[in-house]
Amino acid sequence: GFANPFEYQVNGIIIPTAAHPPGFTTYLSIWSWFGADTVTWHRFASGVISASVVLPVGLLLRRLFSVQVAVLGMIGVALYPPLWMNDALILSESMYIPLAAWALVFAHRAHEDPSIRRILELTVVLALGSLTRSEPFLMFFLLLTPMVMFHRELEWRDRFLRTAMAAGLAMLILAPWVGRNITIFDEPTYLAVGPGYVLELGNCDDTYSGEYLGYWSASCDDGTTWPEGADESGIGAAKYAKARAYIGDHLSEQPKVVAARVGRILGFYRPSQGIDFDVFFERRVRSHVTVGLWAHYGAMLLAIPGAILWRRRSTLLPVVAVAGVSLFTAAITFGISRYRVGADLVFVVLAAVTIGHLLDRYGPARLRTVVASREGVES
Repeated sequence: GFANPFEYQVNGIIIPTAAHPPGFTTYLSIWSWFGADTVTWHRFASGVISASVVLPVGLLLRRLFSVQVAVLGMIGVALYPPLWMNDALILSESMYIPLAAWALVFAHRAHEDPSIRRILELTVVLALGSLTRSEPFLMFFLLLTPMVMFHRELEWRDRFLRTAMAAGLAMLILAPWVGRNITIFDEPTYLAVGPGYVLELGNCDDTYSGEYLGYWSASCDDGTTWPEGADESGIGAAKYAKARAYIGDHLSEQPKVVAARVGRILGFYRPSQGIDFDVFFERRVRSHVTVGLWAHYGAMLLAIPGAILWRRRSTLLPVVAVAGVSLFTAAITFGISRYRVGADLVFVVLAAVTIGHLLDRYGPARLRTVVASREGVES
C-alpha cells in the first residue's frame, strides 16, 4: 500500500517504497478516503494535526507551572512561524510537532511516577513518533532509557524490567512496518530505506566548502550510485557506502562541516543565505521566513532563563532530548531549518516559562491576583 509516488506519476507503475515511515502518509490517506485529496485539503490536514500541539503544551505547562504559563505556551506554539510554516509543505514535520509535545508530557509523568504504566505510555508515543519520522527513534536511547535506568526511586531490578518491557512494546508496535520492509526489499530495511539518500546529498566537495558549506547539494548525486536493477534499498545502500567513504576520506574537515551545519540550523551561520534557501528550495514565503528567523532568535534567547526555571521544577532531560535529536540530525546530515522543528518546540515552551516568570514578578498586580485566585479555586 506504500508506493513510490514519482514512479507512479511518471511511469504509471506501482513500486514499493520505504523512503519515509508510514505515519504521515497514513494520516493523509484518511482525508483522501473521504474525498479531501487535493493539495489544498492536504495542507489543511497538515495544519489541523500541527495545530493540535496546543493541547499537550497546555497540559505540560499547567502541570509544571501555572495556568498563565500554559496559556502563554499555547499562544506561542500557535503563532510561532517555524512551526506552522511546515504545513504548506505537506511533510511529516506537521505530525511530528504534536507527537514531540506529547513525548514531553508523558516523559514528565514518567519522571514523577516511574510506574510501568507511565513508562509504557511514553513508549507508545515514542513508537508513534518513530513511525512518523526516523530520528525520533533516537529518543528511546536519549530519553526513555536514561530516564528509567538512572531514576533514583527505582531499584536496579525494576529499572531493567521497565526498560525491557518498553523495548518489547516498542518492537511490537513497529513490527508490522519493519516486517513488511524486511520482507519486500533486497537490503535490510527497518523504519526507512536508510540514511544513504540524505547522507549522500550532504557529503561531497560542494557541501564541504564554498556556497553550500553545511547545506546539501543536488550535485552530490552524480548518478554513479544507482546500481542497475537494484531496488530502493539497494540504491540507498550504495549511496550510504559512497557517503561513508567520502566522510572517511575527509575526517579532518568534519569539525568545520558539522559546525556549519549546526550554525545553519540555529541561524548563526549565513542566516541571509538560509532565508534564500528556504524560499527557493522549501518554497516558503520570504516574509514568513524572515519573521520566523527573528522569532527564532527571540525564542532561543528567552529559552535560556526558561531552562533554569524549568530545572528548579523538574528534570531537563526531556527537553534536552527533544531539542538534541533535532540538532544531532542536522549535525550528521545538513543544516536545513526544517530539521529544527523539535528544538523550535522546546524553545517556545521554555520561552513561555520565562515570560510567565517576568509577568509574575513585574506584571500588573491585578493580573497576578486574578491568576493566583483562579489557580486557588482549581486546586
